[in-house]
Amino acid sequence: MIKKYRKLKLSGYKWRLFYYKLLILLKEIDLTWLKLQLNRRLNLPRRFRFIFIRKLITRITDTTGNFRGFDKNYLLKILKKLAFSTLIILFITLFPSCFNFPPENLPYYGSFQWKSFTLSKLSAGDFIENGRGGLELLPPKLRLIEYTVKPGDTLWGIARKYNIDPDSIISSNSFSNVHKLRIGDVIYLPNIRGIFISISDKETVYSLSKKYNVSTDLIMEVNDLESPVLAPGMKIFLPGVRYNIMKRAFALGEAFDKPVRGRLTSRFGYRRDPFTGKISFHTGIDIANRIGAAVHAARDGVVTFVGLKRGYGLEIQIKHRFGYKTVYGHLLAARVKVGQNVKRGQIIGFVGNTGRSTGPHLHFEVWLKSRLIDPMTQTNMAIR
Repeated sequence: MIKKYRKLKLSGYKWRLFYYKLLILLKEIDLTWLKLQLNRRLNLPRRFRFIFIRKLITRITDTTGNFRGFDKNYLLKILKKLAFSTLIILFITLFPSCFNFPPENLPYYGSFQWKSFTLSKLSAGDFIENGRGGLELLPPKLRLIEYTVKPGDTLWGIARKYNIDPDSIISSNSFSNVHKLRIGDVIYLPNIRGIFISISDKETVYSLSKKYNVSTDLIMEVNDLESPVLAPGMKIFLPGVRYNIMKRAFALGEAFDKPVRGRLTSRFGYRRDPFTGKISFHTGIDIANRIGAAVHAARDGVVTFVGLKRGYGLEIQIKHRFGYKTVYGHLLAARVKVGQNVKRGQIIGFVGNTGRSTGPHLHFEVWLKSRLIDPMTQTNMAIR
């Protein structure tokens, strides 16, 4: 082994690996020396080194322990990658101005706007405690920028264009339909990522901080609050917070509404069967109400079945977007027919006591691609 190769030091894991592979292809390295160098130089935990070395040695040697044949194509491939990387570095070095943002088009990243400053120019007043024993940079003051909807605009397109979360745009506006923006409408875009929430009774900055894991100082700074006491009905902006899956579904109009008002008498899952007394699986939820109470479509969709079904009595099935299906059982009468398009909240039938039933109620199921799911996790079941 030539000593000058041993003295060559390459920074970075990939460069060292490339160097060793090149030496292997040139047949100027022995296995013992390779193992020693890999153990010394690779930035891998000790428990992974042996596995890595064993796999590498297996790839470059045959069953007798000798090196495999010289692969010119592999060497050319490596040299091409090296040449391409060199050209990119050279281009960045010669034309650095191509990678600078003009001051008037500074993009937003997260909650902060890109700024041309150095750490030495920052003062202690630019930082606040983050509640985790550390400091974080103060975000800019909350501003709502007016944007006029243009032809072809969508909520997600605007969010991508201005690097804003769709949640932030939804919470800052009152959309009748987030999927269809009307041309000429003015919407508001916050300059910080986060969401607006409406304050309920007895909520304070401290309770919001604990609930949403946002520091109290940050909430007060962004909203320009002087007191941690909040009035019911206030709109407060929570920086960095996003909707959970269920709230986002409701905001986007993809969640299911409650199909009927009433009392929840049986939940989804295993229960004692009211007829046999044995433990059995309940495929939906039961909502008790008087006979003849209106049953509404839980979401927009197409009616795929109306008729009698064993155990369910008179049943309606509605197919929805994204593979969802809802089932409405024990109905007194149906007000829709197969193939009919229905809107969210439209009356589709009336509560009854048909089929295998212990009293007037609606049996409600939610399916996702032939799989039953708990309706309570998919609907705003504030059933009264």
